[in-house]
Amino acid sequence: MYAGVVVNQPARAVDRIFDYSIPKELEDSVRPGSRVLVPFTNGNIEMEAFVLYVTETTDVKSGIKSIIRLSAEDAAFRESMVPLIEFMHERYLATYLEIIHTIIPSGTSVKSIEWIILRDKDKYKGKSETYKRIMELLEDNGGGMDIYSLSTYFERDIKAAVSKLREVGAVEHEYRQTRDINKKKLRGVRLAAEPDAVQTFYDNSKSKIQKRMLSILMNNEFLTAADLVRFSMGSYGALAVLVKKGLAEFFDLYIDRPVYDTEGNLSIPPEPTPEQAEAISVINAAIDNADGETILLHGVTGSGKTEVFMRSIAHAAERGKTALLLVPEISLTPQMLSRFVARFGKRIAILHSGLSLGERYDQWSRIMDGDADIVIGARSAVFAPLDNLGIIIIDEEHSDTYKSEMSPRYHAREAAIYRAQMNGAVTLLASATPSMESYNKARNKEYRLLEMKRRYNENRMPDIEIVDMRAELERGNKTMFSKRLYEAVRRNIDRKEQTILFMNRRGYSTFVSCRKCGFVPQCPNCNISLTYHSYDNTLKCHYCGHRQPNYIKCPACSSKYIRYFGGGTQRVEEEVRRLFPDARTIRLDADVTGRKNAHKEILDRFDREKIDILIGTQMVAKGLDFANVTLVGVISADTMLHINDFRSGERTFDTLEQVSGRAGRGQKGGRAIIQTYDPDNFAIRLVKEHDYLTFYNKTCAERRAMWYPPFSEMICIRFTDTDNERTRRAAFRFRELFGDITKIEQRVAILGPIPSQIAKIKNQYRWQIIIKCDSMDALNDRLCAAQRSLKQDRRYESTAVSIDKNPITIY
Repeated sequence: MYAGVVVNQPARAVDRIFDYSIPKELEDSVRPGSRVLVPFTNGNIEMEAFVLYVTETTDVKSGIKSIIRLSAEDAAFRESMVPLIEFMHERYLATYLEIIHTIIPSGTSVKSIEWIILRDKDKYKGKSETYKRIMELLEDNGGGMDIYSLSTYFERDIKAAVSKLREVGAVEHEYRQTRDINKKKLRGVRLAAEPDAVQTFYDNSKSKIQKRMLSILMNNEFLTAADLVRFSMGSYGALAVLVKKGLAEFFDLYIDRPVYDTEGNLSIPPEPTPEQAEAISVINAAIDNADGETILLHGVTGSGKTEVFMRSIAHAAERGKTALLLVPEISLTPQMLSRFVARFGKRIAILHSGLSLGERYDQWSRIMDGDADIVIGARSAVFAPLDNLGIIIIDEEHSDTYKSEMSPRYHAREAAIYRAQMNGAVTLLASATPSMESYNKARNKEYRLLEMKRRYNENRMPDIEIVDMRAELERGNKTMFSKRLYEAVRRNIDRKEQTILFMNRRGYSTFVSCRKCGFVPQCPNCNISLTYHSYDNTLKCHYCGHRQPNYIKCPACSSKYIRYFGGGTQRVEEEVRRLFPDARTIRLDADVTGRKNAHKEILDRFDREKIDILIGTQMVAKGLDFANVTLVGVISADTMLHINDFRSGERTFDTLEQVSGRAGRGQKGGRAIIQTYDPDNFAIRLVKEHDYLTFYNKTCAERRAMWYPPFSEMICIRFTDTDNERTRRAAFRFRELFGDITKIEQRVAILGPIPSQIAKIKNQYRWQIIIKCDSMDALNDRLCAAQRSLKQDRRYESTAVSIDKNPITIY
């Protein structure tokens, strides 16, 4: 038997499948997804590898190497994931290893470390001080050291010296494997002797502590050693005596790190509305048909899409199938999770970036072991090791966060649809503002379209008022609050109703400038101005993390006239406290949610303490459902609208529709006030009417004329390097290597090479080429050949080249 494996070695030069023979004793253990150790390179270095297939034949003619052993008992992934790995390798031009590392939990890869072991120092008869020093160090460190630690004691490379010592038999080497994350292990204690022997010792013992310990153990199957010592008011010494006498024994106790509270009774599902019932019926029939259908559920905010999800998940589970729900990270609120846990209890596993590596591994293990058959998570949860899938749901399917900006640059929607079709499962895409691409496919009958046009509680959609801030300025109002928004917030405070204020920018000011000479502080690592943060009086770069103290006077002209332009959530918070001193406020943005569980604590306080005003960024736009929120104020719609990106109008409409939908979700009516300097923009005007269809038609007409997605496919090839001129030359050389587009049998248009919108980030200069085409996968060979040839040119060895298919943002 032979195994095709991917070696855990990141170099693109080894991005292929290697065949190894499987020893007879491992033939029953090695299967697709297994982790194994293999000898690799001419030096036969032990490395971890991941098995993609097992076969009875191989094309290797001679010299095939053999698998050494399993590197871990648990598989890295299920066999059913192999087709998805192959799909992503072809689709996103990522390496096999990049894809596998995305699929498996972080920290679970096995690292092979070479150890040098002292055997017989008398075997070395030479006089080299280096050789003698090596053996002394090994002897002083218990007879062995890893090669990296040993090397730190020498200024020169010691590999030749170690090799010579191995030849004469003074030392030998071996590879030891470690990994960062494993199951959490505690020291457990249980009785080891027969009951009669324990009772006899108990009756005759004079030690009160030991008797208390035995009494506790006789009434419990096991305890942790720490608990037993604490409950008995004893000591570890007394416990050691019981173990030594054979009355008790230690054992390894593996426990899960909990990520949600499972206490309480399961909730009873509410009666669905007619629209919900119709959607549920269609989705459940598709689950039963098991033909891999994709359905788009277009439901207005507050229409009860979450209940549809839960009913469909329950239907799949009743038929012995598993279910996966993907939610944007910022929508994965504690409020939403608690609803699902209340309905499904311990059957749920949760996967998102807020978990520690250990917590994430435990959740992954529960899924792998079959203890959880319902998974809720953010983008990467699309790779959850579920078998027998019945449905994959993507909530807020329009969200940009489903697209990875790191290799592999996959879109979770594409991966989910492919995976569902391979399993005969339903893909349910859901949104109040579907992406242009998904809605276009639904209109063209590639997806089935379901619509929910009414709110669950029959409440009206929130009334939306557009405020022209130009008119406010003409009246002498230079504050961030228009007269209408001020009055509305004041009225809400007086009525004991809650308000959400949305500002799509954190910090205090967008940039700082000297009014005398015009100096603007720039990030030293990026081609972008620094943002002022008032709470610690610092200037920060939101791209590379650089921070520095704020200027008291201008470093260019020594003027004290420093002015702050633009605004962020911190400035809104300061203005709210000035205008409404009697109001209680709380802020929700990345600056205050860095601490674990901070997001949950802030929202719990807002709900429990009925805080008057919640101020936030995109974190308040989705996933929140508070019955007492009756007003949403958008401080500035223009921060999203006037961006050099063909999707800026779509993002503006999506965000304004979503955030305004936070109002009026209870029995009270709701309204939203949107402030803008561009009230005639169609994206803003159509939000006022909640008119998605007209917005879709107008946007599609523009994109069809400009040949943008969904009427074309796009590729962004980006080049980064520490030298701007070398980066530019690499981009132009790639364009030459790509070849003549007139000889390609499809429509192709190329823009560039040009500098990226942000020409430098983290001291890396950035150039890009944009390609529009009918089929981007048909260009794979050209793209890979050009990339390979460029990397073989020694002039551009240091230039990184990334290929991003259908990028969400181009900056």
